[in-house]
Amino acid sequence: MVACAVCGSADVEKAMMAPTVQAARKRDRDVPAQPSEGALSTPASPAEQALARLRKEIEKNSEYVGRDFAREARDIHAGTAPERSIYGEAKPEEARKLIEDGVPVTPLPFLPGRKSN
Repeated sequence: MVACAVCGSADVEKAMMAPTVQAARKRDRDVPAQPSEGALSTPASPAEQALARLRKEIEKNSEYVGRDFAREARDIHAGTAPERSIYGEAKPEEARKLIEDGVPVTPLPFLPGRKSN
């Protein structure tokens, strides 16, 4: 599923575009490529900046458990694993089951670092 990075809406469409690509022989090989103004890697809007701050805070203060998130969250809730802040990945049906079982979880509005481009 594709969603807007700014507002979160899933109602997005692909626009027609014709990117300008220079041939390798015409490119100046001595000058490194500079990111264009407003590059996708830097947050532009206040919403994007807030999400970037949230992501940094979560990554700094939580442990990434990857695909073991559902099992780890259930173990913490049951008291069989040490209580700590974790984040990771879960299939939709695993997340739904955690919520139904009363495990306090919430989806994050970003992908883990290894999943983003």
